Amino acid sequence: MNLLNRILDHIFGRKYYANIINTRGTSRCEISCFIFRTREEAMEHKLSLDKTRSFMFVETVSFRSHKRY
Repeated sequence: MNLLNRILDHIFGRKYYANIINTRGTSRCEISCFIFRTREEAMEHKLSLDKTRSFMFVETVSFRSHKRY
């Protein structure tokens, strides 16, 4: 981690990712119960969702938080 990233993390918080999913057969969309530190981890979760019949991937969102997940 370089100095600029550390400063941004201190001021704005760390960057995290979460997947928004849709329960198949309904119009209900909600955030997945997992929070990921990298976009790659979120994409791995997306691939695992494609294998289920219960949920459908909608999109990945990023957010910043001072809390450590």
